[in-house]
Amino acid sequence: MLKNRSVLLGRYLLPLVLLITDYTAILLAEGESFLLHWLLDGGMHIYSSSYVLLWIPLLFVLFLGSFRSYTRMRPLIMDVKKIVESVLYGTIVCIILLFFVKLSVDVPRVYMLLTPFFICANLVLFRVITRKFLKTHNLMTVPVLIIGAGKTAKRLIRCFEGDSGFRYRVIGFLDDHPIVPELLEKYPLFGNISAAEKVIKKTGVQTVVIAIPGLDKEKLTRLIENIQLYVRNIKYIPDLIETPMASITVDNLFNERMLMLGLNNNLAIRRNRIYKRVFDLVCTFFGILVISPILLILALYIRLDSKGPVFFNAGRIGKDGKTFKCYKFRSMYMDSDRLLKGYLTAHPDKQQEWDTYAKLRGYDPRVTRAGVWMRKYSLDELPQLFNVILGDMSLVGPRPYLPREKTDIGANLGIIEQTVPGITGYWQVNGRNDTTFAERVEMDVWYVRNWSIWLDLMYLTKTFTTVFAGRGAY
Repeated sequence: MLKNRSVLLGRYLLPLVLLITDYTAILLAEGESFLLHWLLDGGMHIYSSSYVLLWIPLLFVLFLGSFRSYTRMRPLIMDVKKIVESVLYGTIVCIILLFFVKLSVDVPRVYMLLTPFFICANLVLFRVITRKFLKTHNLMTVPVLIIGAGKTAKRLIRCFEGDSGFRYRVIGFLDDHPIVPELLEKYPLFGNISAAEKVIKKTGVQTVVIAIPGLDKEKLTRLIENIQLYVRNIKYIPDLIETPMASITVDNLFNERMLMLGLNNNLAIRRNRIYKRVFDLVCTFFGILVISPILLILALYIRLDSKGPVFFNAGRIGKDGKTFKCYKFRSMYMDSDRLLKGYLTAHPDKQQEWDTYAKLRGYDPRVTRAGVWMRKYSLDELPQLFNVILGDMSLVGPRPYLPREKTDIGANLGIIEQTVPGITGYWQVNGRNDTTFAERVEMDVWYVRNWSIWLDLMYLTKTFTTVFAGRGAY
């Protein structure tokens, strides 16, 4: 039997810890705003201490709680989204209350302007630290029994082992025919699915995840009916893997005993395209100003390293199938096609690698000395920022494919052409050149179908850690 104390810690103490952490982050944000006001204005004027120490933090915490920030398991990027929404609503209510209560004369303008930004930053930072600490030390977790030990369960375990699964601790599996041996090397197999009721009673587990999307409807219904009386939570992964999920809505047709799922094509909505374009322009203008000295240094380095122009401008597939000129720093010798042909002729074993990845993953005779270093950190792609300004590309999007790759893309070409290609994207943060061509196409299709501004923000953030580490670059 699982220890009741451990279960209670995971169920009740974890939300309390997260709440206290958020409260502390908000108090610190207020202190940072007052400190900045003091540095700029030379005077520290703090109004009602109860307002600062209690009511403002409590208001933001209530909004965070209303978005179920303390009870649901979410990926960090979704947590960030809920944090931003909570802070936005909390700030609006704060401003309204200040005017109604006649306290606005006591509130420094710097405080009102900067506190929301400090709160967002502190909440995200504290959440990351808290998640990492709890996951590392396996603290306050909720025991979970997984029914199913197949490929879906493998994906689920990957999620639970990451930061997204810091709330849950897998105790084992049930499956009639487990097909992923590595899962059973890490976790015990308690028996067949028919033993679910017995295992639940024996272990005392209160959270069960059914990870068998292909399970027959009648068997699924019978399984849920058998175990529902003995557990608090049952979660089920339906047979919707790879289905667009970013904009999914659920309507409960209660009288008819049905659920109706709704899916939106986010990129087909005009305002979303405007949001994406504004996001691109603001970030790109700022980025160009910051890195302009780096661009000049790289241009000089390329010029001195090998003969040829600084830029290599190739035609790429753009939105609606239109070809555009994609700007890149030249990273190859001018006679690269001849060098590649000679290398593949001399090394037939490399032909299969080229056919699979459309890349040479080790030594590439076409790449210059400057190119080796630039390609490792994707510096050769920095000129594509100008493509973003022109509207041919986005900061985040599908890969900018070559026109000759249309045949290899196949039936998914129409989906990829629904939006402009990106400097970075799903493919960039999930293996880069370690993925096959077919896998990169699948990633791009998934991105287009699931687009949101939060997805762009997540991939843009992850790109920095992936690129700086030089992972998957050739």
